[in-house]
Amino acid sequence: MRLCCCVIALLLMACAHGKSTGPMVFDDEAVSVVPVEDPPPDTADLRAVRWHLLFAIESHALGQTQRAQAALDSAIGILASLDEHDALIDTTQAMRLGLDIEQTYLSLLPDLEHLPSDSHLPLLLEGLSKEEIEPLPADAEPLVLINRLGSRSDMPIDANDRVVASLHFFQTRGRKTFATWLRRAGRYRTLISDILEREGMPRDLFYLAVIESGLNPRAYSRSRAVGLWQFMAHTGHMMGLKRTHWIDERRDPSKATVAAARYLKDLLAEFGDWRLALAAYNAGPGRVRRTIARSGINDYWQLDLPRETKNYVPLFMAATVIAKDPQLFGFAPQAEDPAFAYEEVVLPKNWQYVDLKAAAQLLGIEPKVLHDLNPELRQDITPPGSRPPYVLKVPPGKGQILLDQYASLPVSPGAAVHQYQVQRGDTISSIAQTFGVSTRVVIAANSLKNPNFIRPRQVLYIPISAPIVQKAKQANRSEQTYTVRPKDSLSTIAAMHGVRLRDLIQWNSLKSTLIKPGQELVVQQRPSPQAMPSGGTYTVQQGDTLWELARRFAVSVADLQAWNGLETARIKPGQQLTVTNEQTQMYTVVTGDTLHSIARKFGLAPSDIARQNNIGPSETLLAGTTLQIPR
Repeated sequence: MRLCCCVIALLLMACAHGKSTGPMVFDDEAVSVVPVEDPPPDTADLRAVRWHLLFAIESHALGQTQRAQAALDSAIGILASLDEHDALIDTTQAMRLGLDIEQTYLSLLPDLEHLPSDSHLPLLLEGLSKEEIEPLPADAEPLVLINRLGSRSDMPIDANDRVVASLHFFQTRGRKTFATWLRRAGRYRTLISDILEREGMPRDLFYLAVIESGLNPRAYSRSRAVGLWQFMAHTGHMMGLKRTHWIDERRDPSKATVAAARYLKDLLAEFGDWRLALAAYNAGPGRVRRTIARSGINDYWQLDLPRETKNYVPLFMAATVIAKDPQLFGFAPQAEDPAFAYEEVVLPKNWQYVDLKAAAQLLGIEPKVLHDLNPELRQDITPPGSRPPYVLKVPPGKGQILLDQYASLPVSPGAAVHQYQVQRGDTISSIAQTFGVSTRVVIAANSLKNPNFIRPRQVLYIPISAPIVQKAKQANRSEQTYTVRPKDSLSTIAAMHGVRLRDLIQWNSLKSTLIKPGQELVVQQRPSPQAMPSGGTYTVQQGDTLWELARRFAVSVADLQAWNGLETARIKPGQQLTVTNEQTQMYTVVTGDTLHSIARKFGLAPSDIARQNNIGPSETLLAGTTLQIPR
């Protein structure tokens, strides 16, 4: 990636030491900036987030503010997507990147005429702090408007210079942001306001969700606050919102609104004033409590609170006032997003889970529709084995179709999750190693409170991003089968034939590790000679990764990159790769092979082959493994 070396060094040094960088200042004479020419990675991961962040920093240094802003918006979008769908990301690195994005955005503030349409709350509050606050006479037009429109609200609205400054902010630099909020309001207003009323709370607390998240259920902050009401993990847990490998109820619009209403009710009961309750929602009740105790003052407008919290309540009041009559404040009429409408389907108890992609195809809709209706889902499937049964939201009129036809769909061979029945002697570590996933994934996917205690016959759910399984009888493969006998398990059959458990699952398109006597299993699939790399080269297939190819051909990722001139680990289908150097040849292990028998075949010592492939001299070889043989 051709980026300014100084920019990269500054950012990566900060990340490596665990410190976030502040707004960066560039000296045009000291730094020679080279424009970024490479396209961003086409995969949504932390590398892509970092690419957009570096691009933004460099664009800002070149004075290209709009390009910098667009790059930061892209970085924010990818980071939010990762937080939703990928439970395996490095959360510490993600948090640091989020902080760097926010601070870089803050460094752009002086040059931005308008804030972005999806501005995060900290950015708005920082932008608001730049507003000049001037004392106004009681009969000033803005104050008169606030008094008139505020009287239509069921929340206290104060007419003062700080609320006027917030109004002006939304009419100028925050205009694009507020227009987006007005459009989105139609999607959630009825849902949220009805829940608030049912919980005995003011309906206009709806506008607190508006400023917290911009009515984006996938909104997040660098402090890992999530959802429409921006609950942090510990507060969400305290209010009964579940968070597992599969779901995050902080993103569920209905459940999060109930939790927010009850939390705000508790804050109001403690502080006795809505202004203080809102301040506590933003800064935390402990901080507000300590500030009141230290000063002896319980008037929000006089308390010495953090700048962000000082701006928070007037921002809420201004948003509420403008929403009462947007055109009066210069906002053009626009169509609102359609209301959040859905039908709830209680999934049958005998359904282990629903694959959202398969369900969407069945219902004739895009998978995004189901994701949007069920933003609490962190994966592409519903929680496996959920008790009570999971309630899935689908478009109105689609529920019965799902119930009638989903069970008849063919099982996808690349299923996202497998059931595994624990065998005697199993450990979480051994199970994770068998399936090629981390122990953390197994623990999280099954909500294991004590991962050291698992019992035989216990069923565990293993998330697997399985490659497309090739059919059992391909023309270029030979196979061996085995008939299951009483007391057999998939693990013992795998060990008996020297193959991996996950290979048995893939070869036989198994949905789980449960088998029955008389069942015929494919236990050996040997690549034919045509499937081997010719001349030490390999053609990349759909789903291949450089890491998987390195494992398959017993080389390192660094070797593959060096032999093929790759600057990154990105590869694409059809690409020709050199998978061995000129001093080696390739050999595929077959059933019955040992290191000694292979060594005799090539006139070598077993230690030569072991050393070349970085394995132990007595290691058991699995059929299908590719070894490098020194020439």
